[in-house]
Amino acid sequence: MIPVGSVHGRFQPFHNEHLEYVLAAKKRCGFLWIGITKHDITSADLNLLGAHRELPQNNPLTFFERVEMIREALLDAQVSPGEFSFTPFPIEMPAHLPNFLPNVIPCFTTICEEWNRRKIKVLMDLGYSVEVLWERESKAITGSIIRGHLVEGSSDWRSMVPPATAKAIDRLDLGARLRALQVAVRKP
Repeated sequence: MIPVGSVHGRFQPFHNEHLEYVLAAKKRCGFLWIGITKHDITSADLNLLGAHRELPQNNPLTFFERVEMIREALLDAQVSPGEFSFTPFPIEMPAHLPNFLPNVIPCFTTICEEWNRRKIKVLMDLGYSVEVLWERESKAITGSIIRGHLVEGSSDWRSMVPPATAKAIDRLDLGARLRALQVAVRKP
């Protein structure tokens, strides 16, 4: 076990596979920094590193909303509040990343798609040590799938998220927010 480690993701929204990832990393360190990528959802600058991930309809939740959602899910999972914290993690602007998380803090990650390999290269080029927790051929749950169910008004997403995420989605009326974002994107 190491003293401090980190994980990162957009968490739009935080789902069961995210929880699995964060808990696996937490087992490997005493304190865990949870990096929130695309922390500024109002930014119109698209970065080629992950351009589709930066579109407004793919980023309906603010930094604060994601922090609260993840915090509640981790507390429900019996993680002590003194064993984790949050930081912006601008992987979409790699030169800014060390301003938020020093490169002496190891990064835990997973590989489920080519995007993960590109992020690992970016992190290693910045001097971060990276530990891959697991590699899988695909993801069973994605934010895109959940957001799609919400737009359609389906409740199928509920089994894909921790109870804290479900409460936040209901409270924030995320389905309506996503439908409004889709309408805004379609307008010329």
